[in-house]
Amino acid sequence: MARFYTFAEVLTPEHIQWEVHARGLGCGREPGLVLHEVLDRNGGRYEIRMPVDERIREQARICAQVSGDEEMARIASLSEVTISLEHLRGLDPGTRIVCGYGLEDFTDAERGRLPRIEDPVDPARVFEGPFDPANPRRILRTSADG
Repeated sequence: MARFYTFAEVLTPEHIQWEVHARGLGCGREPGLVLHEVLDRNGGRYEIRMPVDERIREQARICAQVSGDEEMARIASLSEVTISLEHLRGLDPGTRIVCGYGLEDFTDAERGRLPRIEDPVDPARVFEGPFDPANPRRILRTSADG
């Protein structure tokens, strides 16, 4: 059954967002967020609120219909999600972090009902692994990578 997840982690050179920035595919500014800027916007609270993308909401609706999962139906109704930053307490306030959310662990029935993206793939946006099995947002580096 599909599962909704959130994450907040330190941005490192192994992170996929770092690689996006290094390839010039980002929005032109430094990747991630500076922890103290997030805390300043939130009155010092170790959390961040992010709007839930309509594509994710639609995927959650489909998965809820297929599986009958009430929690997934609730996720589909959210306009935003709160992500805890408590585990980052004690870090240097200048630390760059990355936050987000997604869906994973789709069943074959769920995957079969999800809309397919038909747009052509830009080879510059394809990232080859190997990826860290414990964190698929991180690229495993070898000693040859430097």
